[in-house]
Amino acid sequence: MDRRTLLKTCSVVAIEMMVNPSIFNKLLAQEKELYKAYQKTMLVKENGQPFSTSDIQPNTALLFFYPYASTPCYLINTGSEIKPAKIKLNNGKEYEFKGGIGKNKSIVAYSAICPHQWAYPTKDFSLINYYPPTEKSQATGKSGVIQCCAHMSVYDINNGGQVLEGPAEYPLAAIELIEENDIIYATGVIGPDQFGEFFDMYKSDLIAQYGNIRKAKETPDKTIVMEVGKYVKEQIKC
Repeated sequence: MDRRTLLKTCSVVAIEMMVNPSIFNKLLAQEKELYKAYQKTMLVKENGQPFSTSDIQPNTALLFFYPYASTPCYLINTGSEIKPAKIKLNNGKEYEFKGGIGKNKSIVAYSAICPHQWAYPTKDFSLINYYPPTEKSQATGKSGVIQCCAHMSVYDINNGGQVLEGPAEYPLAAIELIEENDIIYATGVIGPDQFGEFFDMYKSDLIAQYGNIRKAKETPDKTIVMEVGKYVKEQIKC
C-alpha cells in the first residue's frame, strides 16, 4: 500500500474537521431526501453479460459503482433472508429499507462511502470493508458487518445499514435493487444522500482519476460488478 497516500487522505479529513467542525453534523440541520431515484443501471459482469442473483455466492461482497461512475458500492449476499425495516435517524425522520432480493431475499447493496467522514475504496486501499460471518474484526469482534477502520464505525447490513458501533451518526445509504428477468438493476438510493459532501471532499482526487468532475459524476446505464481485489490493491481490516 502507498502509505503516503493513506497519510494524505487522513490529513485532509483532519484538516477539514478543524477548519469546519460543524461539517459532520450539518446533515442533521438540513432537509434531506431519504429516497432519490437515479438512472436505472444494469449490473453486468466483466465480460459485459448481465449480472444475475445466481452470480454472487453467499457471504460474499462484490464491488460496483452507482449512482455515479465514481461512487463505489458493495453488493452482498448474506446467504439468509434480509427483511424490510424502518430506519430512524437522529433527527426523528424515518425511511423504509426494502430488504433483500433474490431467491432467498439475501442480496443487498450499500454505498461503500462511510457516512462518518466519507472514507471509501480507492484503487490503492480501502478502510471500509465487508467482514463475512466467518471473519471477525479484531478491533470490535463483530462479523457479518461492514466496518470502517478509519474511526471504527460498524454498520448492520442485515438491518438497513444502521450503525452498530462507532461515531457515525448516519446509516450507510442503501442502494435500491430490482430484478427483471433474472437481471439486477440499481434504481435509486435509500437514506441520507451525502454524495455532494463526497464530491466536495475528494474533488481533486476525482479529477486526477477521471480527468474532470463531469466524468466522475456520469450516471451510466451499465455498471460492472467485480471482485473487490480486482479494483482495490489492499483491503485494510482491523
